[in-house]
Amino acid sequence: MMRALLLSAMWTCSFAFAQSSVLFDAPVKITAEAKAGAGVTVLDLAMNQVTHEFRVTVLQRGNAAEALAAERARSGWKDGFLFIRDDCQPASEEKRAWRCVFDHVFTFVDAREGKRLVNVGEVFAGDDCVEEAKVGCSLYRGTFTDIYDALENIALVGRADSPALLIEMHVTSGEFVIDLDETWGRNQERFSAGERCLAARRSERAEFCTEGINPRRAYLFNSALAIYTKRADALQRIQASARTALCDEKSETECSEILRWSALILGSIKPGGKPRSRGNVQSVVLPVVLPPAPPAPPPPAK
Repeated sequence: MMRALLLSAMWTCSFAFAQSSVLFDAPVKITAEAKAGAGVTVLDLAMNQVTHEFRVTVLQRGNAAEALAAERARSGWKDGFLFIRDDCQPASEEKRAWRCVFDHVFTFVDAREGKRLVNVGEVFAGDDCVEEAKVGCSLYRGTFTDIYDALENIALVGRADSPALLIEMHVTSGEFVIDLDETWGRNQERFSAGERCLAARRSERAEFCTEGINPRRAYLFNSALAIYTKRADALQRIQASARTALCDEKSETECSEILRWSALILGSIKPGGKPRSRGNVQSVVLPVVLPPAPPAPPPPAK
């Protein structure tokens, strides 16, 4: 919503100028038209592949020249995948989404006409790529790491307590596919820390509930991970500690309400679900330009 309002405001403003540039020439030509606003520049990108092209609008900070330079430094190819950087440009850091800085990912697939560029989807850019001008930090040895953000803005819990699961994905036939086993393994360090916290007596929590983990956060995260990755045995074990984790020093009425809203939160998780999509990549079929018809043969001589 914030991104849509920002784009709408920038489009209705008078831009100082529009600047066109070629970001990359090969293996796909990518052109950009920059429209600078107040501290943020809208970049309209086009990726042309003869018969069709992808068009996407992204945001970068600074004037047109600065934004083009930033986009060129943060976009590019890695291990056969094209990463196009985008940024939600939040009004304040408190409202920055978990996946605020992300990449549109493209790759080639085999088609009848040869190699065809396809839009794989979106992925969180990765902390290293947010802090520095790097490309493809989410991809490591054929696996993409993203964040399951369906629980990010649930009113019943604060953002600090909302479970942010790391999810592992592979690309099959040009699409992201969630790997539940690798996702389970990827989160084991946090899951194990949560188990230690949940198992601790109240007098032991200072020792076993560390690094910002408390019983409530541990319960929500571990339950969410077990539901998302379809670990029924682990979920049953975690839920046995629900009252201890959520109802410490609460009345029975308060506890019943807390257990009710925790069930609502966890019930909204879709096992193996993908993160939310920004959905602003367009695929456009380009008109076929036919060669001019040969001249008509002269009439036969009489």
